[in-house]
Amino acid sequence: MPRTLAFSAYVFCLALLVASAVQAKPDVATPEEVQSCRFIENVSGSSGYGKNAGWMPIAKSKAERKAGSLGATHIVWTSMRSTGAFNGAAEARAYDCQR
Repeated sequence: MPRTLAFSAYVFCLALLVASAVQAKPDVATPEEVQSCRFIENVSGSSGYGKNAGWMPIAKSKAERKAGSLGATHIVWTSMRSTGAFNGAAEARAYDCQR
């Protein structure tokens, strides 16, 4: 019984640690919606190399993760550009709007 309790406590602590390491995904906003927010920095994401016809969600996800790691609560997309037939990049401005 004590081993089961210790193991349960270990699993619970591990779950808390993992949950705290996950960054929240920033909300997409318009320039007007972030006027009173603090600009953090420009972020970008790329789909990488390879034949991927669905490059845009991959590039956007990478930019969103970068913004989230900086503490951004909101992002404003500024550019989606194709770099060939199957690749591309997404650019955004990251903001902290104190949710």
